[in-house]
Amino acid sequence: MRKTLWREIFKFKHQRLAWVTPLLVALLMGGVALTTHRMTLSDQKFYVTSGYVGFQWSILFLIVISATSVAMEFEYGTIKQLAMQVPHRWLIYVAKFLVVLGYSMLLHVLVVGVTLILKVSGDPRMHWQTIYRYHQSLGCNLGINALLDLYGGVLIVSLVFLLASCSRHGATAIAVGVGACFMGEGLSSLLLGSFKAFVPWLKWNPFNMFYLQEEYGNPDYRTMTHLTIRQLEIGNVVWTLLFIGIGAVIFSRRRL
Repeated sequence: MRKTLWREIFKFKHQRLAWVTPLLVALLMGGVALTTHRMTLSDQKFYVTSGYVGFQWSILFLIVISATSVAMEFEYGTIKQLAMQVPHRWLIYVAKFLVVLGYSMLLHVLVVGVTLILKVSGDPRMHWQTIYRYHQSLGCNLGINALLDLYGGVLIVSLVFLLASCSRHGATAIAVGVGACFMGEGLSSLLLGSFKAFVPWLKWNPFNMFYLQEEYGNPDYRTMTHLTIRQLEIGNVVWTLLFIGIGAVIFSRRRL
């Protein structure tokens, strides 16, 4: 497993998108920061604690990187050579997943760091010790949001890996992954609103778990998700493990 992991890290380091992504995320965050200068103090606090939308941009790029990492092996036929170097093909799948998760952690650290820099140009009345949501400081809210986004991002990455394992082309997995990420919450709300008799079961659908960070920021979301923060956390773990397991099986049995 160690050799497989190091091999995937080596391959990942030579992906151009992996090096370009941090720069793009930082530039996009800077653009958002410029638009917040004329906003109210409350709105500026929101954008600071949300990392100037950097967390959302990071997830978008992670979807592309995740789908490409898996699908391209089959698209270019390189999986044949990799399969001969490991006793079980699922080891390749797990190694790729771990590498992307490690990269996700680095991206979230980058977003927090860039936020610290960009916040300097914000309203001088806005301090890191300023009390914000849940009677916690602005800095504490930023840290919690970063952890929640990182935590929830694991579910999204596991879903994209599963989709990429089923897809013949990386572009298909990217399109479906992006659609699931940005439309999944709406689909979940539609299901829960349309089939109220089945809410006790439908509330556990995987797309409903995407509301974890939103519900932390706004507790009123509980009326929409019908789940507590703790239940959303548990649901994220269960669905992540399920997606990883199914994806690994499909990846291992897929025709070379």
